[in-house]
Amino acid sequence: MMIALYILLAIAASVQAYLLSVRSSTGEGTAITKYNNWVIFKSSHFHLLDGKNLYREYPDEHWDLYKYSPTFALVIGCLAWFPDWLGLTLWNMLNVILFFTAIRFLSHTDERRKMLILLLSAADAMVSLQNSQSNLLVAGLLILGFGLLEKQSFFLATLCIVATFYIKIFGIAALILLLFYPEKRKSFLYALFWIVVLWLSPVVITGIRPLLTHYVQYFEMLRSDQSVSLGMSVMGWAMAWFGFDISKTLAAIAGFAVMCLPLARYRIFSGYPNRILFTSALLIWMVIFNHKAESPAFIIATSAVYIWFFSWKKSKADFILFITVVIFTSLSSTDLFPPAARDSFFEPFVIKVVPCILVWLRIVAELMFTKGHGALPLNS
Repeated sequence: MMIALYILLAIAASVQAYLLSVRSSTGEGTAITKYNNWVIFKSSHFHLLDGKNLYREYPDEHWDLYKYSPTFALVIGCLAWFPDWLGLTLWNMLNVILFFTAIRFLSHTDERRKMLILLLSAADAMVSLQNSQSNLLVAGLLILGFGLLEKQSFFLATLCIVATFYIKIFGIAALILLLFYPEKRKSFLYALFWIVVLWLSPVVITGIRPLLTHYVQYFEMLRSDQSVSLGMSVMGWAMAWFGFDISKTLAAIAGFAVMCLPLARYRIFSGYPNRILFTSALLIWMVIFNHKAESPAFIIATSAVYIWFFSWKKSKADFILFITVVIFTSLSSTDLFPPAARDSFFEPFVIKVVPCILVWLRIVAELMFTKGHGALPLNS
């Protein structure tokens, strides 16, 4: 039943975006559709084929810049040749099927709780789908990577994790999970193999020199993108609430360092509960310390919160945190709250990120200060 719900969400979001889309002009000739992100992804493939700069503006095709790697521009070619109505639908279907598969692949979580995770994730999933974004894909790859690590399928696990780096650059941080498993040297060699293979894969149509130029332009775009916004992040929250202008890079590094403090208690990660705790914290970190985080990105964080909550028994305080995430993060972008509330309260005060920050701090504290064995999974 739940896979039917997710497929229905993908189809509904695609049909809504395509049929309700009205091509209009910004006054500068920019064509705008309800599925602009899909147009950006599709166009990047043809720009790659034509040897064009992937990271300049193309106002006659779409608004905003392409911000992913040359590798993603190559791979999206599997769908780019289809007409928009079909390519968009298949893209959204790919996102939901991978995410659904990843949740179903989780160890030590019974079927009922997996269904609850999927059900609660549906609201944020729909937000991502309506914007034809890649966040469900990234969440699915990272969660599936964790599931594969638990089954010691290191070759495929490292492929899933490394693939996220070529979509959202923060994804590479998930390679730290390899420290928790045997055959670390082999796993890191697998990761290096996939990094090189995926890095060089566009060379089949670009040649080596143009590919290097693409990467130079890619990292220049990422560098210049640093100053654009604070997003729904820790940095955005600090500015909105306290007027603190925090360095984006330093904040992300500091957050990662704090999250890694429990690694000093390395032995506790021999238990599954602590490994999934750290994985949940890592996925939340990828969103709350991302200065470009918008509502569609929160499926990565909220799915991690729901995995954390439903993995084993929780306290009343944990339940309160869970409810705040449901209401103020997942549902705050829906029509349950009137536009006036979103415009005057949720958005200016960056409310969406606050419950995720609290859960992230709760997880790090639990890893840092509990006895170390963690609670047992509910179905063990």
